[in-house]
Amino acid sequence: MESKDDRLVYHILRDWRRADLSEGDRAMLTYAEKLTQTPGQVNAGDVEALRAAGFDERQILDVVLITAKFAFMTRLADGVGIRADEKFRANSARKDAAVEAELEAGLEAGLAAGKIEAASG
Repeated sequence: MESKDDRLVYHILRDWRRADLSEGDRAMLTYAEKLTQTPGQVNAGDVEALRAAGFDERQILDVVLITAKFAFMTRLADGVGIRADEKFRANSARKDAAVEAELEAGLEAGLAAGKIEAASG
């Protein structure tokens, strides 16, 4: 999965379940999340769900390896006390704020134009 769409990236980082993703991307993220959060509960059915979404054996291995490498690198950094530097965090916060402002403006415009209905309740 690759994107230059800041809004898509924002939604994936905040709540990927609500992002506009393909069936394959959803299957991959569901699997990666389970492998990350509850690795002892991953079973053949989870792998079969990837196959059903179109993943071949090499692609499944890639998902496992990337997920495992990310978990390893995160734990390694946490274990030795490495934190993202201030410049990285500041840049990330600016991007988040800019994307949030753009989404808010789009929502307001949609509401004003009657293209989006306000939630009730």
